Amino acid sequence: MHLIFSLFLVTFVFGYYAKVEPFEVFNIKSDIVGKVIYVDKDCEAKKCKNVVIKVDKYQDELELKNLQTQLKNFQLILQSQESILKRKKATYEIYKNLTTKSQFDKDLKFYDYQNFIIAISQTKNSISNLQTKIAKLKDTIAKKSITFKNYIYKIDVNEGDYLSFGRNIATTMDIDRVKLSIFVPIDKIESIKNRKIYINDKLSDFNVSKIQKVADSKYITSYKVELVGKYPKISDIVKVEFK
Repeated sequence: MHLIFSLFLVTFVFGYYAKVEPFEVFNIKSDIVGKVIYVDKDCEAKKCKNVVIKVDKYQDELELKNLQTQLKNFQLILQSQESILKRKKATYEIYKNLTTKSQFDKDLKFYDYQNFIIAISQTKNSISNLQTKIAKLKDTIAKKSITFKNYIYKIDVNEGDYLSFGRNIATTMDIDRVKLSIFVPIDKIESIKNRKIYINDKLSDFNVSKIQKVADSKYITSYKVELVGKYPKISDIVKVEFK
């Protein structure tokens, strides 16, 4: 009877209990603006590969089409300018060596050639600016069909809502791994290192991921220890032992 009581006491002293929590929780905030036109609320409390939220992109697609037309026109202009530039350069090369032409005429050809180089540079800048705008707009359009890679805990928008920058749209969780937080007496910290971790009396794949080296503000004689591993049920209370 005394032996049984002693074993119970050891388990009580060195056993720890913890709540199973998601490895990480994400509050997903909007980085786009627009009216929400579709929400799949059935995706709450699960993982969904399909689009969960759609934001109106009609005006964006019209603007994209307009910018792409402008880009095409500028690219055609550039092709024409580069062809003309070759002829202007050839003409100037001939003029600058002709003794029958005055320096004034030679200067006119030179400045005409140089001004056309500047015009081409301006066209190239316009093309570059349009390409940047198109890339940003395509990114915005893509973001208006919203998917989530993690478990969706809660969707915070409804059809008809208007999104603004920074608005919370969903809370998701990484549950492929979970974490357990326990408070270990400071004088016991060294004794848990390099030991196998048992969860509910079974050997687990958990490992110590973090040990706070400052005493906890509530449990003032303990360090907070975070364990990471796999466990099927979030929010379960489990027994943790180091053996």
